[in-house]
Amino acid sequence: MSESFRESRTESMTPDRRRVGNVVALRDQTTGEVFELDERRRWVVGSSPSCDFTVRDPFVSSRHCLIERRPGGSVVVRDNDSRNGTFLDGNPIEAAELRVGAHLRVGRTTLVAVAASGGGERPTALESLRGHDPVLRATVEQAVRAAPTDCSMLILGETGTGKDLLARVIHEASRRADGPFVAVNCGAIPRELIASELFGHEKGSFTGAADSRDGYFIEANNGTLFLDEIGELPIELQPNLLRALEAKRVRRVGGHSDRAIDVRIVAATNRTEGLGTESSRMRLDLYHRLATVVLSLPPLRERIADLGELVEAMLQELAPEFGAKHVSDEAWMALAGYGWPGNVRELRHAIARAVALGGDELGPRDFFPDAAMRQRLSSTTPPLIDVGAIAPYQVVLRGAMEQALQTHGTIRAAAASLGMPKSTFADRMKTWQLHTRRKPRLPLGRTKAAESED
Repeated sequence: MSESFRESRTESMTPDRRRVGNVVALRDQTTGEVFELDERRRWVVGSSPSCDFTVRDPFVSSRHCLIERRPGGSVVVRDNDSRNGTFLDGNPIEAAELRVGAHLRVGRTTLVAVAASGGGERPTALESLRGHDPVLRATVEQAVRAAPTDCSMLILGETGTGKDLLARVIHEASRRADGPFVAVNCGAIPRELIASELFGHEKGSFTGAADSRDGYFIEANNGTLFLDEIGELPIELQPNLLRALEAKRVRRVGGHSDRAIDVRIVAATNRTEGLGTESSRMRLDLYHRLATVVLSLPPLRERIADLGELVEAMLQELAPEFGAKHVSDEAWMALAGYGWPGNVRELRHAIARAVALGGDELGPRDFFPDAAMRQRLSSTTPPLIDVGAIAPYQVVLRGAMEQALQTHGTIRAAAASLGMPKSTFADRMKTWQLHTRRKPRLPLGRTKAAESED
């Protein structure tokens, strides 16, 4: 970076006259992709896949800038010595407050700071975790049952399945709900700064340590610390983490005394190869310390019956900004026929892009702009659900009902598993000519009252 550019950079942290409200997301002005600022306190923006927000732009540095949320809710963006600089509303910055409506430019990409839609309260994590798939609901129920205890939990699942949301469900259902929820992406922390980020550091303890700082363990005291992608933590640093968990005390880098902590640990990983064995990337002793309760989230392709509910909810979230949108029948078939390797996160990005760039009716091209992908979907990939003779939007619900009936056998139990009123379930069964499993003949002496549950 040139010296003239460095001299022109601003250090302003003064608020300007913008819309009120806290920034909850950044929206790519070109693609419409939305980067949510979730419950964590710090996010890394850059071109590296290990960043919290990966920007596909050759002019963006691998770790371009940092975004931090202050205790009061305001958001600050800091340049990370990027090669092309970080700009806020056209001005080069080193650090500045990110206000609602501001335009943050990294490389040749502009991100718009977005406030929460509407004036209502933010939904709970349990309300946000949508879907009625039996495997998903069983996992959520297990998490809620274990939440009031202080046992550590390990969440397994592919990238984008909602591990961070399930961690927040656990926090909100625990006795620590009024305490802080601190989320840390272990894969986004530079190797040499992991100890400092987790445990804090003293001033002057290493090059660049201009001030003393508390780590994430202290920030999460009396609350929950969510260690996302813990499988990315270097194995030689894992004993330090294990020591803190066992002793319930931490020491800053360069410090001489320990501080007691009261923190509930929820960890997550998408690296399940050899987990719990010597071949795993996670030490066995750390695994057994974290895996008191193990929760597994299914990928989206295994709960495709939830697709309709997810899509409709995401469209409603974006409606205040972009207006109501309609998904064409062809688009529903394309969505149902895709394997979604990035799971719900990829689905959310696809919908954000389609809504931002598409018209009132969204077609396959809006969700899948790549022509080669559209060709594969239309010519070689059969839908993951049977579209039958009903509208594609209704397919996902019919498939879920059929699966519930096969699993539970009765209307009452099947309706309960999907969270539907029994009368609504029965009406749709009649319309779509669905049937329960045939019941065995009643033994002598039994009355019809035994069948009254249907």
